[in-house]
Amino acid sequence: MDSATKSLIEKEYAHLKTIYFNSAYFGPSPIRSKATILAAMEKELDPSFYAYDDWMSIPEKLRVKFASLINTSPDNVTHSTSSSDVVNIVANGFMFEKGDRVAAINKDYPSNILPWMLAERHNKFVFDKLDLGSAVIPTPEWLEQHLKPQTKIFNISYVTFDTGKKIDLLAIGKYLKSKNILFVVDGTQALGGLEITPEELSYIDVLTVSSYKWMLGPYGHAFAYFSQRAQDQIYHLNANWILSPNSKKVYNLLDYTTETLPGARQYDRGQAANLLCSGCLEGSLNFLLEVGLGNIEKYNAIVRDYFLANYPKEKYNLVTPLEYMGNIVCLKAIGGDSITLEEELKKRNVDVSVRQGNIRLSFHIFNTNHQVDELIKALDI
Repeated sequence: MDSATKSLIEKEYAHLKTIYFNSAYFGPSPIRSKATILAAMEKELDPSFYAYDDWMSIPEKLRVKFASLINTSPDNVTHSTSSSDVVNIVANGFMFEKGDRVAAINKDYPSNILPWMLAERHNKFVFDKLDLGSAVIPTPEWLEQHLKPQTKIFNISYVTFDTGKKIDLLAIGKYLKSKNILFVVDGTQALGGLEITPEELSYIDVLTVSSYKWMLGPYGHAFAYFSQRAQDQIYHLNANWILSPNSKKVYNLLDYTTETLPGARQYDRGQAANLLCSGCLEGSLNFLLEVGLGNIEKYNAIVRDYFLANYPKEKYNLVTPLEYMGNIVCLKAIGGDSITLEEELKKRNVDVSVRQGNIRLSFHIFNTNHQVDELIKALDI
């Protein structure tokens, strides 16, 4: 990392009061977000003569920034409230035929399970929760054995929330495309700490990412990417005035139409021009774009690998397999209780999470080797 970028990151995160290894829980926004939120608050406090076009253009400006992060067209990007809501759009909007099936991995995050369980009640498809068994991650060969005929959609997390295991997007995406199965990926525990390459994205049909974790944005917002193939097969169910092309002109709102703005905008949540949420999001997106996701991924790997080389291996078992590791490292204490350990780390000003009994460590751009040393000292108790 060059000195200018290092200085930028130090400036943006000087406000953090803890040794923070918990972006998989809640990503801290850069300090610049405070300025963009305050500017938005000024409009909230006094919207006098606030031009309608300026207000309603906010979602599009943010859409363009997110599209730049993943190297796609803004036409493929939608605003939502959460990853669950995006999966609900797919589950309820896909044009299923009787006998069709959907598959996900059992024990995946609830966002990738619950929408399918509820939508299955409509008797339009059968939902298969697949147990990995002895497999570490699903591979094309594993999917060939376990996906049932008539499977139309496969939904999975890019990085698992409780073990940090990372799937091979390219291998799985190529396999699913060869079978004409839509690939729905939850990138919430990845994007922002990892990048998704244009080649990987070309095999993904729906990519969803909640903005408040590795994207360092606000809670209550999510972005999603919809490929053209997905847009052709998933219809939008919710009507709201902001999706109408007539919403662009405040003077013709009563020219009713069910037509929508082009591309994935048809799936946008209502009131996407929320000033305070958008203000925070603008700060985080600008920061990620300035540093670059490729640079962030490389840096995070360096800090992570420094930890892996030096943590007290005699006291902890590594849960996350090295060959399938991304930006999350999970450990299991050989002796003692993980919840008790989490409390002990808090006393030492080290912020981590415990998930499913695993100590979960998240390595992000603002972490340093010096902080890792303090983490290791706290773990070596």
